[in-house]
Amino acid sequence: MKLVSCSILLAASSLTWAEIAYQVDVHPDKESLHVTMTLPKTGKGARLQIPNWAPGAYVLRDNFKSVLNLRATDGKGKVLKIETQMETLQKPYEVSGEKRVAENSVCTWTVEPAPQTMIEYDINLRVTDGAMHWSGPSTYLYEVNRLREKCRIVIKTPEGWPVYIGLDEVKNSPQVYTAKDYDVLADNPVTVGSVLVDEYVSRNRPHFIVMRGAAKSMVDRQKLRNACKLVSDFQGETFGDFLPMNKYVWHFDVNPGQDGAGGLEHLSSTQISLAAGVGPRAVSVISHEYFHLWNVKRIRSKVLGPFDYTRLPETGAIWWLEGVTDYYAHYLLYRFSFSDEADFFADIVSNFNAVRRNPAHLEISPYASSFRVGESSNGRGNSNGYRISYYNQGWLVGMVLDLAIRTKTQGKKSLDNVLINLWNLCKRDGPGFEEDEIRKQLIRVGGTEMGDLYDRIVMKPGDMAIEETLAKVGLQLGERPETYVDRGFTWAAASGASVLRVDAVQTFASGLQVGDVVLGVQGKSLGAETGRRLVAAANGLLGQVSAGSPIQLKIRRGDQEMDVQVVPQNATRMSFGVDRLPDATPEQKAVLSGWLAQRKPKAY
Repeated sequence: MKLVSCSILLAASSLTWAEIAYQVDVHPDKESLHVTMTLPKTGKGARLQIPNWAPGAYVLRDNFKSVLNLRATDGKGKVLKIETQMETLQKPYEVSGEKRVAENSVCTWTVEPAPQTMIEYDINLRVTDGAMHWSGPSTYLYEVNRLREKCRIVIKTPEGWPVYIGLDEVKNSPQVYTAKDYDVLADNPVTVGSVLVDEYVSRNRPHFIVMRGAAKSMVDRQKLRNACKLVSDFQGETFGDFLPMNKYVWHFDVNPGQDGAGGLEHLSSTQISLAAGVGPRAVSVISHEYFHLWNVKRIRSKVLGPFDYTRLPETGAIWWLEGVTDYYAHYLLYRFSFSDEADFFADIVSNFNAVRRNPAHLEISPYASSFRVGESSNGRGNSNGYRISYYNQGWLVGMVLDLAIRTKTQGKKSLDNVLINLWNLCKRDGPGFEEDEIRKQLIRVGGTEMGDLYDRIVMKPGDMAIEETLAKVGLQLGERPETYVDRGFTWAAASGASVLRVDAVQTFASGLQVGDVVLGVQGKSLGAETGRRLVAAANGLLGQVSAGSPIQLKIRRGDQEMDVQVVPQNATRMSFGVDRLPDATPEQKAVLSGWLAQRKPKAY
């Protein structure tokens, strides 16, 4: 194993370039990373922190606990004194009239003054099937007052190990990358080691499909490549034939499931736990995460960059940034002929059921679900919403706003116009938008009535005018009996932890109990995902459930681990379907036809 240290070179080069320099030495034999951070101009000392949360995942984490063997020198061998300060940030909030206080620990390391400072530390990191993968916020320290300075990172791997990262590589300097500031550095995860890689080009931008995990060889690589390229092509077309990055990396952690995925977006890449079968649900996640290149990463609330990494951001627009992203992820798959009308109508019903079956929709608005997400999980936050999912709420709000604009303008305009207006405000590193900007753009595109609609369905809880809106384009939700396979239990992930627990059990699933921790599904262990991504990964391992076909689970109950078998059963429930009104007017049919028009993306 060949590892070449270049700490002295790194220190000298950081002074020459006046950049904050990082070097990551990858040690698969120790299952760790050794990080060296070089700070020039530290005559007044340095104050170091590591993020308490990761953009896109609104969950507090104690990442400071992962920083091991921290030491500082002046670059010439002199050891510098480090003082550690712990601060507890408190945030009052209220749950059902009960006043509570959320506490958040912030760790700051203060280093004594020196002309320059070299910080070294270790981060434990597992090797999985010959590959290692890490994210910036849980790996890289930052200097509290120097977040906006340029950064350069050198990644040193064992000989023969490739590096995949969305940052621009320095010309003629392999495995050396540059970032305009810490936010950009931290928002680019890294995969190294034994991976399968496919490539394609969309709008002159190279895209790398990087697959790791034991199940990577099970993937139909042509199918996955075609899905990724189609998504890149039609989304780029939607935003004026433009991709806002120089290259893109798909970091896929592949599991053996037939369908399902969970992802986290980044500036020029995404991390996705992917079922090897690459089914339609997995493709919808691929579409969702790529759409974040624009919506969330560039079209964003002001608090979502530059970041305050010590506390969770507060914005009432996550319903737009996540929920409307999901609406477009599915709608564009339909618009560009990847899915059919039945699939798209099923997406409407799925989101409708998820919202209406949750009583909180009558108490929590999409704005509140977004703004108050940090109050979830006893003040630790989650990546789904406060009491109700801003994904489901935002999906439906996006559809209602889209159809309202189409109806008011006789099909001449749509939510696309609002989206592009927001893009024009935020592109080219523009500042994020103010909390009322979406409302302003709706009025600009669709008139003053759109402001009233926004106030009613975004700012207030309730039924969001779904039936009323569908009726205006000649559609209705019809209730009907539906036969389905009841697997006998449901599960949910503990926020911020890689823990999946059984949260409901049917009588026929007698081997399970509420509170059981799920360790494995169908003979496969769960990965290190958290939140809804962990649920998606587990569902992917579960695959398509058939009545009478046993489900094998490994669980932990108290201190005891055991194997449990559950046999799903057929069941019937009332559900909804989307139907055309037999007496729809020609005007309604015309707007509907425009909304449901399909075409093929341009060839790129």
